[in-house]
Amino acid sequence: MPSLIGSTVTANYLKAAPSTQFGTRELTIVKIAVAVTDLFTGQSAANSNYAAAVRALQLTAEVYAVYAAQNDTADFFHAIIATDTQTNGDSTTNGVPTGTGYGILEAAMGAALGQTVTITVATLS
Repeated sequence: MPSLIGSTVTANYLKAAPSTQFGTRELTIVKIAVAVTDLFTGQSAANSNYAAAVRALQLTAEVYAVYAAQNDTADFFHAIIATDTQTNGDSTTNGVPTGTGYGILEAAMGAALGQTVTITVATLS
C-alpha cells in the first residue's frame, strides 16, 4: 500500500523474493514435431493438420501462445502452455499419469492427426 511508504513496515512492503511469481503461472515452452509434410506448407488452409494439432493441444492443456509452423528436418511448431494444466506423464496407471515425458499429450495429438507426434521442452538459444 502506498500509504505504508515511509512507515516502519516499508522495508517489508517493498521486498519480493526472487522466486515470487506475483500470480503468474509457471509456463512451459514446448516444441511439437509432427511427421506430416503439410503441417508447415498447409498451415493457412481451412481445417489443416496445423489447425487440428492446435485444437488437440487446446483440449489437453491451457495454451498461452501458439507459434506458426516451421520446417527444419521435420514440421514443427512451438507453444507456451501452463505447466500445471498438462501432465507430463508418459502413460497412466489406474488413471494416474506416470513417467516423465509428454506421452499422453503426444497420443492425444497423434490420434487427432493420424500421425506420429513428438513433444519436447523447447531449448532457447
